[in-house]
Amino acid sequence: TEAGKEGLDGRPPANEDGTANETLYDQVVRLRQLMSILETQYSGDEIVLVFPDGGSPALLSCLIAGIPLNKCHALNFAPGEIRFNV
Repeated sequence: TEAGKEGLDGRPPANEDGTANETLYDQVVRLRQLMSILETQYSGDEIVLVFPDGGSPALLSCLIAGIPLNKCHALNFAPGEIRFNV
């Protein structure tokens, strides 16, 4: 089943490589937890986040900027891409 308009509904199909099959909502929860921990433990420090794919940093960019989550794929990062203006 599809995750639905906001990523809150059914799960995407299982992956064959063992990676999680998360909805956007699952990823939002994890990213918010990460940002909370970073803010608490490293307030005032410069932090570099490295992601294994382009979807998670795009989703984080949407969360920071208040962009609707159904638009996050337009912000996907290319392999090896670095953005400083987040």
